Amino acid sequence: MLVALLLIGTYNDPALSFFTVLWQKILAALGLRRYAEHLQQGINGGITKRLLPAVATYAALYLALCLLLLWLLLPPAQWGLAMRLYGGALAAYVAIVVVGKLAGDVQWAYRLSRQVLDFLISPLPVAGLYVLFRAGFAGKAVRS
Repeated sequence: MLVALLLIGTYNDPALSFFTVLWQKILAALGLRRYAEHLQQGINGGITKRLLPAVATYAALYLALCLLLLWLLLPPAQWGLAMRLYGGALAAYVAIVVVGKLAGDVQWAYRLSRQVLDFLISPLPVAGLYVLFRAGFAGKAVRS
C-alpha cells in the first residue's frame, strides 16, 4: 500500500488527467458541462487550475488510501487520533480558503491553503504519524 501511495503521488498528472476526462464525460452526459465550466471560471487559480471535481476525486481517493494505510498500521486509539489530526488539518485548509475568499481573493491565503492541501495529499503525514506514534507520541492522549 505504501508503494501505491508513492506511485500515485509520483504519477499524479496521469491520474488527474484520467479523472478530468472521466468527469468531463459524466458532466456532459448529465447536461451540466457548461454549468461546470462556468463554475470553474469562478474558482481562483491559486486554489486549482484543474477541473474541481477531478481534483476533489483524486484528493478523496488519496486521503482514503492514506487513512486505510494508517488504519492497518496503527492501534485503534492511535488511528482515531490520526483521524482527528487529519480532520483538523482539513478544517484548517477550508478555513484558510474561506478567509481568502472573504478577504477579497487574497493570494497569500490561497498559496497557504494550497501548501496545506499538498502536504495532506502526500505520504509525508502517513510516514510522520506512523513514526511519531511508534516512538510513543500520543501515549498519554491514547490512554486518557
